Amino acid sequence: MKKIALTIIALALSLSLAAQSQKHIDWGFSTKRTARYIEEGVYNASKGKGKIEFVGKKASATVGIKKSYPAAEGARKGDYWLMTIPVDNIEAGTTIDVWFPFLAEPSDTPHAFAWEYLDGNKWKPIMKANKKGINCYSTTSNKWPRFLWHSIRLDKGISNGELKIRLRHCDQSATMSTLYGSSVGNSPKIAIYDNSTPKDHTRILFIGNSYTFYNEYPMLLKELAWYEGHHIEGATYQHGGYTIRQHLANKVSRETVEQGGFDYAFLQDQSLSALRIGSSVDKNVVGEMRKMVARVKEYSPKAKCIIEQTWGRRDGNSSTKSKSLQDLVQAYPEYFESYEAMQNVIIANSTAMAEELGVGLSPVGVAWEIVRRERPDINLYVKDGSHPSYAGSYLAAAVGYLTLFKEPFKADTPIRLNPEVAKYLRSVAERVVLK
Repeated sequence: MKKIALTIIALALSLSLAAQSQKHIDWGFSTKRTARYIEEGVYNASKGKGKIEFVGKKASATVGIKKSYPAAEGARKGDYWLMTIPVDNIEAGTTIDVWFPFLAEPSDTPHAFAWEYLDGNKWKPIMKANKKGINCYSTTSNKWPRFLWHSIRLDKGISNGELKIRLRHCDQSATMSTLYGSSVGNSPKIAIYDNSTPKDHTRILFIGNSYTFYNEYPMLLKELAWYEGHHIEGATYQHGGYTIRQHLANKVSRETVEQGGFDYAFLQDQSLSALRIGSSVDKNVVGEMRKMVARVKEYSPKAKCIIEQTWGRRDGNSSTKSKSLQDLVQAYPEYFESYEAMQNVIIANSTAMAEELGVGLSPVGVAWEIVRRERPDINLYVKDGSHPSYAGSYLAAAVGYLTLFKEPFKADTPIRLNPEVAKYLRSVAERVVLK
């Protein structure tokens, strides 16, 4: 069956608060942020645009926008957020990957929700649920979301119909329920695979920042693995610009690590933290990573930790305005003179850190350098010269996959990328990791 990949972005900046009597609100996909996804084919529902709406059975909630995200104030038991995606044909047994970040306030205590999908005429839990159907809780943070991420397998096929996912409120108390997201990776989304049966199952933890969530890197890695015969499940927490030290102090990040039971953990520090190692402005980078490895091992004793190596800025960026980097820029201006200078230090220091800590390394920076040298026609960056383009994230996912499974690619899985470019990027990843 032809692969379908769907990205659902819930941003409706132009909508005003609905009246109290409004039973539901449809959230469109016409903003500039979502247009890029539609044009590039990441969101390609075969029958038209999907939608996200809030359904309030008692018409009790006020629906509107909070910090640019859809929010329902006064949501009560039985109310739910509904994702509806039109599809032509999904065969029975098809696996679907679902990513769904959300908040619920007040946040002094976790609020109960049921995360469900419609299979035929029956709503089923996406994850294991108790007798009341509850299978997830909101975070106790009033700032950071819970990232729900799981796969389902449809018992019933869908022919010329709709795929439906919902997050149903199960608490007696009223809350402010908010979908969370941005156009680059922190928003509800769905990827539809096929009905094959993987040969194994691996649980992976992803802790990182914007380099992690750009272009849904964990989902990309999972999709690559699926078509190579491996099923990945896991959990993720990422926050833009975060260092490992900040993750260690963050409540939601800690809760994510403490879920435990992981086989691997991908750990990505702030993109330029490796430049600090052994310098006069070190900030204990290796020591903080050591603490994170210890915390992962405490809750997942058998987990193998893997440091995510980052890449240099496209042009060196000695003019960066980030306050947190000014001490580094001033102390070591030579690191920022060019991409090559920056990348060399990142590779050397991250490799040394992995060796010192006795953990694995996903050598994305090494692969990045090869592609830049051999194929300058492939743009690995977005406009800011720092964050990854879709090709950049695909390269990172290919390197991550090989770091995990240590076997050459067998499937031809471009995943919304030019097949020739995807094949080349996979070949670079194989050279770096396997040879």
